[in-house]
Amino acid sequence: MLSRLAKFMSRSNGPSDAADLYQQRLAIYENELGEPEYSFKDGAERRIDIHAFGRDFVPVCDEGSDEGYVLLTNGMSEQRMPGVHGDAKSRAELMWYVREPTPEIRDNLRWLAKLPFIDTTWFGFGHRVAMPWPPVAGTEFETFLFLTPVIGPDKQIAEALEIAGDPVEILTVNLISHQELALIKSRGLDPFLDLLDENDYPPIFDPARKSYV
Repeated sequence: MLSRLAKFMSRSNGPSDAADLYQQRLAIYENELGEPEYSFKDGAERRIDIHAFGRDFVPVCDEGSDEGYVLLTNGMSEQRMPGVHGDAKSRAELMWYVREPTPEIRDNLRWLAKLPFIDTTWFGFGHRVAMPWPPVAGTEFETFLFLTPVIGPDKQIAEALEIAGDPVEILTVNLISHQELALIKSRGLDPFLDLLDENDYPPIFDPARKSYV
């Protein structure tokens, strides 16, 4: 496993052609997640495709099943995000754990992946995007929050991705309530992360989730 990841990383410093880089990212994704069940192509000039990988989110040692999809963008990291400073990573791809890769979910994910280049901004761990209304049907939450993966294969994808010597951040997409946002603003991110642990925050996005604050 580690030797394959090292090979993918070394290849990422080679060809600069966008098609080659696209295939290298997809190869790293598939190395950890298998082949995608779906790939949703983007016809826009700034191409950001979305791959949907089926997953049972119940740990192997547990009984039952909790099936959903790992959605991963492919193309956001092609360009450095403007405005990055300090030790923050200048390239990123977005990941969202969902029950089904609906058009609404995909449209939101692709829009988020293009937003830094529209608003001349950047995304990193703990960053938020506030919306004027709930972006997904069935939820009252209006704020996107970016975290980093905690599931092993997804963390390994982040460790393997690199473009032109730049590491690529994998950011998971989450939706939070007004009250949870207020907690983060007043006390920082750590108390909110503690609440996620205390409430067994589900890995798959649940529009009907109740606020933890």
